[in-house]
Amino acid sequence: MMRMTLGMMLLLLMQTFLGWTGTAAANTPTPPPPNPPVRLVGSTNSCSGRVEIFHNGTWGTVCDDSWDLNDAHVVCGQLGCGRAVEAKHNSHFGQGTGPIWLDDLRCSGNETSLKDCVHSGIGSHNCRHHEDAGVICEAGSAITIKPTPPPPNPPVRLVGSTNSCSGRVEIFHNGTWGTVCDDSWDLNDAHVVCGQLGCGRAVESKHNAHFGQGTGPIWLDDLRCSGNETSLKDCVHSGIGSHNCRHHEDAGVICEAGSAITIKPSPPPPNPPVRLVGSTNSCSGRVEIFHNGTWGTVCDDSWDLNDAHVVCGQLGCGRAVEAKHNSHFGQGTGPIWLDDLRCSGNETSLKDCVHSGIGSHNCRHHEDAGVICEAGSAITIKPTPPPPNPPVRLVGSTNSCSGRVEIFHNGTWGTVCDDSWDLNDAHVVCGQLGCGRAVEAKHNSHFGQGTGPIWLDDLRCSGNETSLKDCVHSGIGSHNCRHHEDAGVICEEGSAITIKPTPPPPNPPVRLVSSTNSCSGRVEIFHNGTWGTVCDDSWDLNDAQVVCGQLGCGRAVESKHNAHFGQGTGPIWLDDLRCSGNETSLKDCVHSGIGSHNCRHREDAGVICEAGSAITIKPTPPPPNPPVRLVGSTNSCSGRVEIFHNGTWGTVCDDSWDLNDAHVVCGQLGCGRAVEAKHNSHFGQGTGPIWLDDLRCSGNETSLKDCVHSGIGSHNCRHHEDAGVICEAGSAITIKPTPPPPNPPVRLVGSTNSCSGRVEIFHNGTWGTVCDDSWDLNDAHVVCGQLGCGRAVESKHNAHFGQGTGPIWLDDLRCSGNETSLKDCVHSGIGSHNCRHHEDAGVICEERPPLLQTAHLVCSRYQIKVGLRLISLQAAGLQPFSGHMAVPFCSGYFVRDSTIWYQVPRQTGQCGTVMRTNTTHAIYSNNLFFDPPSNGYLVLPQIIPFSCAYPLETNISLNAAIRPLLNGGGLIGSGNRATAYMALFHDSNFSYRYHSGLVTLPMGSPLYVQVFVSENDPNFAVVLEDCYTTNSSNPQDHMRYYLIHSRCPTDLRHVSVIENGQSLRARFSALLFPLHGGNPYVFLHCTLRLCDKRTQNCVPHCRRTYRSVDSQDQLHPVTIGPITFE
Repeated sequence: MMRMTLGMMLLLLMQTFLGWTGTAAANTPTPPPPNPPVRLVGSTNSCSGRVEIFHNGTWGTVCDDSWDLNDAHVVCGQLGCGRAVEAKHNSHFGQGTGPIWLDDLRCSGNETSLKDCVHSGIGSHNCRHHEDAGVICEAGSAITIKPTPPPPNPPVRLVGSTNSCSGRVEIFHNGTWGTVCDDSWDLNDAHVVCGQLGCGRAVESKHNAHFGQGTGPIWLDDLRCSGNETSLKDCVHSGIGSHNCRHHEDAGVICEAGSAITIKPSPPPPNPPVRLVGSTNSCSGRVEIFHNGTWGTVCDDSWDLNDAHVVCGQLGCGRAVEAKHNSHFGQGTGPIWLDDLRCSGNETSLKDCVHSGIGSHNCRHHEDAGVICEAGSAITIKPTPPPPNPPVRLVGSTNSCSGRVEIFHNGTWGTVCDDSWDLNDAHVVCGQLGCGRAVEAKHNSHFGQGTGPIWLDDLRCSGNETSLKDCVHSGIGSHNCRHHEDAGVICEEGSAITIKPTPPPPNPPVRLVSSTNSCSGRVEIFHNGTWGTVCDDSWDLNDAQVVCGQLGCGRAVESKHNAHFGQGTGPIWLDDLRCSGNETSLKDCVHSGIGSHNCRHREDAGVICEAGSAITIKPTPPPPNPPVRLVGSTNSCSGRVEIFHNGTWGTVCDDSWDLNDAHVVCGQLGCGRAVEAKHNSHFGQGTGPIWLDDLRCSGNETSLKDCVHSGIGSHNCRHHEDAGVICEAGSAITIKPTPPPPNPPVRLVGSTNSCSGRVEIFHNGTWGTVCDDSWDLNDAHVVCGQLGCGRAVESKHNAHFGQGTGPIWLDDLRCSGNETSLKDCVHSGIGSHNCRHHEDAGVICEERPPLLQTAHLVCSRYQIKVGLRLISLQAAGLQPFSGHMAVPFCSGYFVRDSTIWYQVPRQTGQCGTVMRTNTTHAIYSNNLFFDPPSNGYLVLPQIIPFSCAYPLETNISLNAAIRPLLNGGGLIGSGNRATAYMALFHDSNFSYRYHSGLVTLPMGSPLYVQVFVSENDPNFAVVLEDCYTTNSSNPQDHMRYYLIHSRCPTDLRHVSVIENGQSLRARFSALLFPLHGGNPYVFLHCTLRLCDKRTQNCVPHCRRTYRSVDSQDQLHPVTIGPITFE
């Protein structure tokens, strides 16, 4: 009573002193929006904080789904706070209140407002306020509780080499230098670093800690630079400090200014890197190839005479006589390098053939492939002369650094086709010839047509390869070209030489003929001294716009087909054109090749341009201005979209209709930007023609007709799919809001439980049924998953659970079973069907599963993650967002696909994680706690125990999956073995590393060996059990020479253990020598295991002699080699 009295008194005071009444408040106009309509709150300054935007009279937040640095740049620019430094997630600046206005933003970074970016629609989201986005701008990043010292200028450096223009990349952030991970690291990323340092362009982007491993944080990962940015932070990346790397993946770079420093080249592999073994001669036997320092075999899947020809040709043994299968020459050992080969027979190496990837196979050694060549079948063949060096040349010009590209293969010079030929491909040729960089990549036999074979086509080079054959291509000798498509190149060294010019073509080299004016007619282009036509296959308004622009005739009004302006004569020069509309010439568009077509002149293309459209036999009335309108609402800035064409108003289909398309309409009408793009005839169905479909606008066009579309009048729609739009100037009109849909918007009715019944979905404010045409178990799985009812047991037909009433919303469903909603499946359109209610679909799902049966456990190298379905937690009466580990503050989570994931670092003591070891595994355990809703009484949390087991043995393969028997309940899973790496060094400081591949060791010089295990938990140490050398790459070879045995050196005069059992790194040095038998190569093998430093003394004690070891302790070895001596 007292509380009500105080409230009434307060109301009376407000009415008396302020003149406030409910009626006055209702009629008060909405205040104008602030300028700018964005703010940052929740921090100590106005240039960092939680992002809030002003819409419809209310401040609201932005969801952090897809939120990245590009989105943040827009906010900082809007506020005049410079560039963005960080894009923050998970309500970093505290949770906001009120509406969430924007979600799924995809900004380019150049927009003037977040509303200009692509997004899912204002107010459309699937978020909570714990996902509120934040930003730190440059002007706000200097205001912190503890000010950091100013960064160096520039905030990037290259270290670990002898000069400042090459080395390991390090950037300065948050007061600390840190490295960059080499995932996705390429030449574009390296260009940015070199440009920042004033070191010119990048020559090489280096991987795998080429300049040594750094220390401290790893600041950047997954960089995707275009090469034009001024700083690595301006590139797309996964977030500062967000990575999944170790320092052995530190990125490096060599810039032009640093490339003059000589680096000792690695020795070449054997030549040729293929051999035939297991027979009495070198031209027949089991096929083995040399890769990554090791000989390995080839699987006989798809192995045929074409594949065998390549091997015989490589070895100078003539042609192949037989391709042998089923280890005809005995089973090999070691790796199987190649499988599923598909050679044409003309390649110079098996690696040039199409295959499933080096090391990728599904074979055993009983499937080793073999071959018998002519020279091995007792027939002597005259050997082929060696190829020229380099096997590429430029001809048809006055100098050796420009001309038609020709390569030498199989004893013959041949050309390269210009399909996909670009500057990256040209760079490779110029580099091979020592002619510097490429200036131009030339097409259409610019330097004259060649003769003989066309060796390469469809090249896709990165520009860093040493030979065109190293690039991706369609196979040597495989092409669909003629010599009029021979590729050419002009290199830097050749660009100063004058080439005799051909007579200039007419300007412009296009014309429109057979009409009464020069801006409409049949399209003809001038090529090779002759006028010819263009075929109308794929001919559309974008192609026509290029012609009109070339002729200065304005925009294209219509693209004409079927020889509308009469049939031409002579050649048909172009076909299958795919122009964007912005090219300066038809030849710049994608096409099937000049002179390549499958047409007759009855298909000659034509065009009517704006400047030519006024001259017609029957003038049509001028279109309204603008030729677009919005109808079916109470104002002119919202409604159904209609456009005027051919004297008639018609609608636009909503296939692919989005906010970019809507922006164009609103801009055309002067109604500001689009607020919403509406579907399913939201403003009522129109009548008459449907003029446009499948629109793909960028949002910057001045008319819908300027957008990419399927052609005026070309569509597969009905008027229930008419598109609509609400523009800013039309969004102030109040529309009665529809009630929010139920969650989830699907239900099962007509049975005794909620997990079986007739399927009904909620749409447009009404429940309706689903037709059983094509209804199967995949469709049913989606419904059961949406309802948290497990998997589907049966899909029911013919109104099994009784006939429904009202609309039938869906028909002809084709789900894969993995969708989150039936609306995500392929279907015939909402409300489009040919059914009655006696065809209503039904489903029977599994019984509602226990909580653990819907849980997921992921045991990765660095983290353990537990995932549970949100709907399962809610059904169990638990609060999904209340979860935490054994330590209560460890409560971090993320939500993906209706599953909430809690994660904990895989490290002892972190968040209460306990680790124990047995003889084979390290087992990490923790508990996940969930609270039920509180009812005022003492309630106990739900506890979900989980454990992950990781093998103590190391393995070079990550494919092993071991499931040890674990005691106790809860979630149980297993992780992969740790990965071991071995590296060889010249010096005792372990700073000068041998390159991978063949290692040549000076006789009498010690070899320094380092073994490193990639492991996250510092409680472990790596222990070398055995290290030994053999003549083969097979670690099971019985002929061994032990350097370390049972953890101790075998001979202190030749072996010195520097570090073993102390950390995740082991080191030793050894004097090696060739083994008996005359084989010049030796291979080094080491077996190792992880030791728990908390419970064991991991450092070996080796006072006298090595100890014996049981055979069961022999572990999977790590192998490196071959090593030879000089």
